Amino acid sequence: MLLIDQLDLISEKFPDRLCLVDKENSITFSQLRFLARSLATDIFKEFACKNRPIMVEVTRNIETVISFFAVLYSGNFYVPIDGDMPEERLEKIEGRLGTEMGIFHKNNIFKNSLEFKIDYSREIDEDLLNKIRSEILDINPSYILFTSGTTGEPKGVVISHLMISDLMEWLYNTLELRDDDRIANQTPFFFDASVKELCLFIKSGACLYLMDKKDFIFPKTIVKYLNDNKITVILWSVAAINILANSNVFDLESPKYLRLVTFAGEQLSAQKLNIWKKYVKADYFNLYGPTEVTCDCCYYKVDRDFKDDDIIPIGKACENMETYIMDGDRLSNEGELVIRGRGVSYGYYNSPDQTERVFVQNPLNKSYREIVYRTGDFVRLNSYGEIEFLARKDNQIKLHGHRIELDEIERYLYAMGLDEAAAIYDEKREIIVLIYSGREFSRKDFKDYILEKLPKYMLPSKFIHLESLPKSQNTKIDKKLLKAMYENSEI
Repeated sequence: MLLIDQLDLISEKFPDRLCLVDKENSITFSQLRFLARSLATDIFKEFACKNRPIMVEVTRNIETVISFFAVLYSGNFYVPIDGDMPEERLEKIEGRLGTEMGIFHKNNIFKNSLEFKIDYSREIDEDLLNKIRSEILDINPSYILFTSGTTGEPKGVVISHLMISDLMEWLYNTLELRDDDRIANQTPFFFDASVKELCLFIKSGACLYLMDKKDFIFPKTIVKYLNDNKITVILWSVAAINILANSNVFDLESPKYLRLVTFAGEQLSAQKLNIWKKYVKADYFNLYGPTEVTCDCCYYKVDRDFKDDDIIPIGKACENMETYIMDGDRLSNEGELVIRGRGVSYGYYNSPDQTERVFVQNPLNKSYREIVYRTGDFVRLNSYGEIEFLARKDNQIKLHGHRIELDEIERYLYAMGLDEAAAIYDEKREIIVLIYSGREFSRKDFKDYILEKLPKYMLPSKFIHLESLPKSQNTKIDKKLLKAMYENSEI
């Protein structure tokens, strides 16, 4: 099944039910389907192509979602583009895609563009769209999401219809979505976590609320939005979860209707989770997975209490996925996480060299071609048989003969109650530097606390307090930028 097939089904089941709400507009499932198919007609007539990448300007408006589905109805695959990205990066993406075709509704950032505005007088060529649908294979790409990775060069991850449909089925069944749920979208549509929301609202019949940036200015406004709109489900980034955990807003008012909270994107401190659990009685899920494996490959439903300095597991493999922990080419209880299964991407678009570095032949299978994805994430099995994330491969250092995972230092410091923390390594001086935000602590406070948890050689030598830490496009703490700021004496 394709995503557009599911949209056809849900539109027939709930034609007049609201499915999308933004700051200015709201539409029903039948209206979404009509607008997407009418735009798809225009796309094919304008660009006259199939199974090609078409860029879509991403905003927090309904038009963005309509455009995604329209591209799929047209027999092509969509590429979310942040309208505010630097022109140089856009040019790199266009060069990688080999196309300048794009759909916009606010800012025309594309050279070969089609403007879309909501208009119910548009026409649909049903015969054309039916013919196009008959030629779409579920192994065709459905979308490409660009990431930067460690190189800084944009890499376009190719995800097929089959991969995303499989994720949709698993999410729907595991999270037990209901048709009366209300989902609040926080994650930008150029970040893969938002794909899960698109899957869930068209699978379940729930309504997806697109939160405006202004709704996230203050913690009070976030909670007010959730309560005013009776939001029951959030699939948020850790950065968004932390915004509320780091404030005292729950002492004044907490979300009243939430029944399901998932978090993803980076490691959530157990201390932050404990704040949420104290005030918000809901089911909590830790969802883990790189963009390269169709959003999620592991999950953990929080089923026990954790101390503030514990690791929240990423759990076990999702359905139709399997995980290996590899020490080199051998299985181990601690090592790099390797993923096989239906969700593993085809690789990076027009980037064979980058693809071959991480999408490799399964080292445990010598009998036939089977591609697995090497995540670069170091993990281990805990006493429950669950997978725990330890560190990124590029966040490990060797200091005076000791291998140190900077993520481990951060985890213990979060338990002190820091709002944000990033440990970086100063190669010239051979010291660990902690950059943090929130309440200021003295060096003695840090030393006394850390030495109860970690060996002396893991104690940071320098502590820098900032009002807030810079974030990357996908809302994670931007450690590369922090390190550059430190090296350039900007902090």
